[in-house]
Amino acid sequence: MNGKKSRALVIIDPQNDFCDQSGSLYVDGAEGDIFRLARHIAQTGRAYDEIIVSLDSHDVIAIFHPRFWVDASGKNPSPLTQITVSDYRSGKWRASSDGYARYADKMFKTLGEKNMDSMMVWPEHCVVSTRGHQIAGALREVLILWRREVGRAVRYVFKGENPYTEQFSIFEGIDGSWPETAFNENLYSRLKEFDALVFAGEALSHCVEASVSSYVGHGVRRLDQEISILSDCTSPVAGFPRNDSISRLEALGVRFVPSVG
Repeated sequence: MNGKKSRALVIIDPQNDFCDQSGSLYVDGAEGDIFRLARHIAQTGRAYDEIIVSLDSHDVIAIFHPRFWVDASGKNPSPLTQITVSDYRSGKWRASSDGYARYADKMFKTLGEKNMDSMMVWPEHCVVSTRGHQIAGALREVLILWRREVGRAVRYVFKGENPYTEQFSIFEGIDGSWPETAFNENLYSRLKEFDALVFAGEALSHCVEASVSSYVGHGVRRLDQEISILSDCTSPVAGFPRNDSISRLEALGVRFVPSVG
């Protein structure tokens, strides 16, 4: 590219359910994040050779949604219930149908193998074809303008389509034994080609941190590649300290930079 550094912008899950205050799993601060990200693209979009957008994509029936689970009285858990390994083993929470039981067994076996002691039951969110699944309006509009100006397509990565395992990272699910949740080598190889990667989106504490950690921790790292996160274009889920995510990511060599330099 004639001596110019090649750059890609990776936007994690900029969808209404996370980024609109009426969304089912609104991340506090995400509306402002999306505004600043849209401004960043409008002002500096030509600096990016590629923009990749991930989309959390679910069905109503999923292992991390309330309808999958019931207690002893047949009641579904409230959103944001943590189901621990001991809760599952004791029968405090069980799959809501016999057909789901084997998937629940598989999920909790995987959690145990990965030394994870619980899974979160989230509100129903990013259900395919709903408004919550759509890209937030301010960003959607600026991506249309970017396409027209640079003459390139925005690339999309769909994640979370497997209803039987949680998936935070755009590269892999918690249970990577399924074909669709195994590590995405094609995406990894594509991103590795760029001189610089810039990440933004929601939520810092979950899908952003998991995605960047997956990327940095996989394979032989390209040491000359710059990896950064737009610090004012991502926020954590309530109850998950922002500084904890920042510290873990900075320890991996990731830089946090403002969207307006």
